[in-house]
Amino acid sequence: MSFVSELKRRKVFQVGAVYLVVAWLIMQVVDVVNEPLSLPDWFDTVAIMLLAIGFPIAVILSWAFDLTPEGVMRDQGRNVAVQSSGRRIEYVFMGLLVIAVATLLYREFSPSEPAVEVVAEESQREVLPNSIAVLPFENLSPDPDNAYFAAGIHESTLNQLAKIRDLSVIARTSVMQYEDDPPPIPEIAEALNVEMVMEGSVRYANGRVLITAQLIDGRTGTHLWSDEYDRDLVDVFAVQAEIADNIAMALEAELMPSEQESIGKQPTSSHEAYALYLSAIDERSTSTERSQVLLDEAIALDPNFALAYALKAYNYAASLINSASGAALPNVDELESLGRQNAQRALRLDPSLGSAYQALAVIHAMFWRYSEAEEAFERAIELSPNHPSTLGTFGFYRLVELGQQEEGIRMARRGVALDPNFSFGHWNLGASFFVMRNPDAAIAAFTEAVRLNPAEPYLRRWLAMAEIQRGNDDAALAEIRIVEQLGDTYSGIPIRAYSYSLLGRRDEAQRVFESVEGKAVSEELDPGAGGWAMLHLAVGNYDQALEWLRVAADKIENQELDAGYYYIVIIRANPLSDPILDQPEFVEVRRRLGFRE
Repeated sequence: MSFVSELKRRKVFQVGAVYLVVAWLIMQVVDVVNEPLSLPDWFDTVAIMLLAIGFPIAVILSWAFDLTPEGVMRDQGRNVAVQSSGRRIEYVFMGLLVIAVATLLYREFSPSEPAVEVVAEESQREVLPNSIAVLPFENLSPDPDNAYFAAGIHESTLNQLAKIRDLSVIARTSVMQYEDDPPPIPEIAEALNVEMVMEGSVRYANGRVLITAQLIDGRTGTHLWSDEYDRDLVDVFAVQAEIADNIAMALEAELMPSEQESIGKQPTSSHEAYALYLSAIDERSTSTERSQVLLDEAIALDPNFALAYALKAYNYAASLINSASGAALPNVDELESLGRQNAQRALRLDPSLGSAYQALAVIHAMFWRYSEAEEAFERAIELSPNHPSTLGTFGFYRLVELGQQEEGIRMARRGVALDPNFSFGHWNLGASFFVMRNPDAAIAAFTEAVRLNPAEPYLRRWLAMAEIQRGNDDAALAEIRIVEQLGDTYSGIPIRAYSYSLLGRRDEAQRVFESVEGKAVSEELDPGAGGWAMLHLAVGNYDQALEWLRVAADKIENQELDAGYYYIVIIRANPLSDPILDQPEFVEVRRRLGFRE
């Protein structure tokens, strides 16, 4: 008898096949129970090794022993009940094979497996709880001049949804990239880390507006709810309230009665005034002056139009921020007065307007009125808890002015989460980390901001300072060179000179200093006391720098705006560890500026 025939007679092949199937089934069981039992990482390896060792042992035993009707007996080379024992092994093998195939089919087609994958994916994405992205509304108005209606109602809807504390609403800045030729809904949801996506359209004509809206599951792309509203324009807020109800219900979010009342409140009875307000929203990004003119026209039609007063106040506050970045604005006191008056008028008409409180907060902050600014910021967040600009601005203010670092970073991070494609939000977070002397986190935030807006000089200036903070002088210099190629704006010239100085390039710093002197004489630029202090530090004029810092301290104590606000923040905190600023006379004046040791 040949050797192969003897192997067959002793069922070596059959035993080997059975062993391999059993080993595979054992590994499937190990894989299933591994996570629930919290087995150690080495358990799989040990199981495989033991099964591998057992294979030759099983083969040897099958050669030496045989399964007979009388039990297991040593094989003496005789054909003992070959047919009977062979059939038994065949039956065992067939049964195990059926189990193996069933296991494969179950793992392949079981509905529970994809659900596990989705959960893992969503966990990795860190999906925001109760979150929604409202895509730009498609404009279906027959008159092309009415295109601003879709944009205005879209932003108005977002501002209304931002009032709901239990929702996470992605800001308009981050959804505008999907206005034309958007990708599939699941891709949008994944990019923005949201659970739901809403899309819709607006058609405006003859004082009536037709709004369609549909809510879509961000994971599957399934339509959850859709509706159509044909109303007078002044009834839009009632539509927004109904949409908010449906969104809250779909996300199982709690909609407080006060929030529902605020969202559904009719702001004006004049559809012409509301149309002007929507146009003012649209104009704000390109021309603040034009936006203010449109708001004045709206207020002329309805003197009790609180939203129009609030937006006017916000525009004035934005102008003050520009003046605190080096813009030569001689009428800052007038801007401050007009901003406060409009905000206060808006709040007398409607105390629930978070945007009016935000305008007040910024105005108070620019004039160093700490307690008033904090109170206004708190009210703005209370009334519009999902407004990313308010979150980011208040977060930075909390950190640099109130010393509340942990809460400041939390708010800045929340602002970024709600507006992930807005470079200013990432700058806010990066600036907060920079002041805290955390260069790695600051560079990460600034780098993302630059990725989103690579042609913006101020982002690269702050990235350069963070690189200096980490000791990456070559990287810092490269960013400053790019800033000069882009054409630096007035707001960053002192920072550029100071950065050159800290990199040991005093000649470059002197060149920038002299360019500022020329622009200041022609009144193109007003760096303020803080800006002049930084410029003199850059060129080594320490006595003059000290004098300018004392002027800045006087302004703070007298609650006067200084165009060098951000320069004062940097000098006060000394995040770049300039040894001059740690000299006793500088420490004394930095304390007057608000420095906390």
